[in-house]
Amino acid sequence: MSSDASERWLALSRQFPIGPKPGADLARRAEYQDVLPGQLRQAYWLDAVAAVVIDRVDEAAAEVSVFPATLEPGVENETAIVFEGDASPLRGPVAVWPHSPASIPFSVLGTTIARLSESLPRITHQAMDAEASANGVRRGRRAPGLGSGATSALAELFDAIEVLEGAPRLQAAAPRVPASRLQIPLATIMGSLDVSQPRAMAIRLGKEPLTVEEADRLASFAEIPVEEILGAVEPLPAALQRELQEPRWRDRIRERAIDGDENRARTRLGYEAYQLAARETGEGRERWRQRLETVLAGDRR
Repeated sequence: MSSDASERWLALSRQFPIGPKPGADLARRAEYQDVLPGQLRQAYWLDAVAAVVIDRVDEAAAEVSVFPATLEPGVENETAIVFEGDASPLRGPVAVWPHSPASIPFSVLGTTIARLSESLPRITHQAMDAEASANGVRRGRRAPGLGSGATSALAELFDAIEVLEGAPRLQAAAPRVPASRLQIPLATIMGSLDVSQPRAMAIRLGKEPLTVEEADRLASFAEIPVEEILGAVEPLPAALQRELQEPRWRDRIRERAIDGDENRARTRLGYEAYQLAARETGEGRERWRQRLETVLAGDRR
C-alpha cells in the first residue's frame, strides 16, 4: 500500500471512531482469519486502497465478489445503504454499495476490520425499499455537491475498486511436467551467480526461480541458450500456489518484497517452501501451510 494510502487510513482512525465494538466477531489475530462472506476488510494494491464487504467467496479461484464500502461518516449517496447504531459492528457508521459489486483476487485483501450480518442481501433489499432507518440500517442520503470532500472521497473509492479489479490473479495451473535437470556443473552455477552450494543445487534441480538477468548470466557462463535455463524451472504445485494467495501471508510477503514487487516475493516464498525438506502431517494446502510457517519462522531468528 502506498504511503499516501497508509496516511489516509491513519488519519481516518484518528478522526472517526471506527474501531470494532466490544465483542465484535473478530479473531484474536484478524489477519489470520479465513476469507468469509460478510467480512469488512481493507483491500489495497499499488496506490489504491478501499474498504470492501465480502459477498461471495470463490475458494478455488482465490477470488471474492465484494461491495465497495467506506467508514467515513457523511460519505454516501442514494445507492448506498448505511449501517449505524446497533446495526454497525463498529463504533461509527459503515456505508456499503450493494449494487456496485466487483470481483477482486484474494491477493489484494488486507486486515479484517469487522464482520457485518450474514443476512446482508436481505437487509440490503429492505433498506433500499425504505426511506427511514429500520433497525439501524437505512438508504444513503443524496450525495453532496460537486467539489465537496465527500464527493471526492466517493470518486476515490470507486477509482480504487477499479484498480483492485485489475490486480494479478491466480493463474490456472498447467499440467505438471517434471523439469529437466540443468546439465551445468555446480561450480559454474555458484561462480556465475555468486550463490551458495545449496541454492546452486536447487537451481540445477529446477526448484529455484531465476530473474531474467540471472538466467542471462548463467547461460553466458555455461554457453547454452537462455531458454534452456528458464525452461528448467519446475512450476510450483497448484495447492501451494493457491495457499500463497491467502491474506494471512500478505504482510510477510510485503516485508520480503523488493521495490514493492509482491508477485516476485510471493513466488520466491513459494519456492523456499517447495525446497524445504520438512515433516508434515497434513495434505494438500495444509501441508504447504506448515512449510510456509516453517520458512517464515526462520525470518524471525
